[in-house]
Amino acid sequence: MLDVKMLCLASLMGQEASGYDIKKNLERGAAAGMIDASFGSIYPALSRLADEGLIAARTEGGRGRGDKKIYALTPAGRAYFLHTLCGPMPEEKYRAPFLFAMLFAECLPRAQVVRMIDEQVAAWQARLAFAEDEAALCEASPGGRFVNGITRTMLESGLAYLRRHRAALESASASRRPSATWRLSASVRCATSRTGPNSSCAAAPRPS
Repeated sequence: MLDVKMLCLASLMGQEASGYDIKKNLERGAAAGMIDASFGSIYPALSRLADEGLIAARTEGGRGRGDKKIYALTPAGRAYFLHTLCGPMPEEKYRAPFLFAMLFAECLPRAQVVRMIDEQVAAWQARLAFAEDEAALCEASPGGRFVNGITRTMLESGLAYLRRHRAALESASASRRPSATWRLSASVRCATSRTGPNSSCAAAPRPS
């Protein structure tokens, strides 16, 4: 259900947008981090949606950059989007390269562990700052308010936990030989498995 086509339709709910606008919305809006979407995937998706009659496109003169296409949701596109949302909710897939790397912190040089932690803190702080800036805009929508609130809560919790435990990660770095850890232990399987309502694995914010 959560693919580039659906995210393009979501970006057009209530407003027209260019492909560039959609890309920026997916990078920084409420859907940021949910799925990777490049221009190479957005424009083919928009073309397919137009062919299917789910969106309409018109050409608008750009400001010194030539003409650009502006996309709008059609009634059929809105109906399709809402119908798809009401379908069975697929099991969540959780990918966290930072957490996967930290499973092997004891095998890595301390400087590398410190660098990765610093980068992760900076990434979560940037996402948190953006979510806080967007909070006022989300107040008009109960759904937007919920998503913004849970996003900020997850980021704040992730940052607090990381700050409390980073010293243990840093001191443990390079303390074991790789052969002692490169087995797919229960913790590795947990961190790399799918998460869902019945999963015992704790969720954390996805890195930007």
